[in-house]
Amino acid sequence: MKPSTLTSEQKRDIIVAAAEDKKANYSTEIDLRGKTLIADFFIICSGTSNIHIRSISDGVIEAMEENGIRAHRTEGYSEATWIVVDYGDVIVHVMSETEREHYKLEKLWTREVVADPTGTVILPISAALRDDAHARDEADEEGSDEEGSDEDDTDEDDFDEDDLDEALDGGDDEDELTALDSNEKDHTDGPRA
Repeated sequence: MKPSTLTSEQKRDIIVAAAEDKKANYSTEIDLRGKTLIADFFIICSGTSNIHIRSISDGVIEAMEENGIRAHRTEGYSEATWIVVDYGDVIVHVMSETEREHYKLEKLWTREVVADPTGTVILPISAALRDDAHARDEADEEGSDEEGSDEDDTDEDDFDEDDLDEALDGGDDEDELTALDSNEKDHTDGPRA
């Protein structure tokens, strides 16, 4: 099979089989098509040690080279706590379980993507912030049930859903973000004025 004829699905299958051959733990495939232009798939798996993580990466690289495909870039090999192997349309993340739990890539990339009527993608940050605020409220309630309520123990930095809605509906920040997104080329032209 010629490298130019391999689809992203075929690359994904080769990578998953190679990782499984090296006994990778908790392999996950994330279909990114329609969510981002970064890649079509993320393959995320874990190793139990630095040696195991390198072994999984080596197995993936060897299997892809046997099919005539070289990685565009490999990062993190020397540390071997999180190795990223980039095949363009398929990106492989081989992580220690500690790194995987800390960064939670699956959670980040499997959130729902919503578009407004104009087709502009709306990131689900508001839902994530609401979830975090709700979890914080529940933890506060549990803490107050166990230790008793202390009205004087408030923090000015705490906010509730009304504060979140007000911040999200302010409009000014959204206009600034849209302006920044439309001027991405400015980043390559040097410092902004």
